[in-house]
Amino acid sequence: MDKSQEKRANELAEELKEAGLNSGLLVMQGQVVLRSPGSPYTDAPLLFFQEADLNNALSLGLLQKGSVVGSSLSWEWYVLSPAK
Repeated sequence: MDKSQEKRANELAEELKEAGLNSGLLVMQGQVVLRSPGSPYTDAPLLFFQEADLNNALSLGLLQKGSVVGSSLSWEWYVLSPAK
């Protein structure tokens, strides 16, 4: 991973941090999507980020896989890794 890819991975993690604690990232049809609380949730495509940026953020330990399980909805997503 070069410096520009690392920078984009950090920017993606920062975008998620700014969205708040109850938000996470998904990949839908190759597009990185920010999922936040709503009715029952709100999805916003992050047009400037690609799936490779998300994978790089995982490789750097900035994100970790998580899951949400509810009575009628469940999904896997990526959330911020705990601060080290």
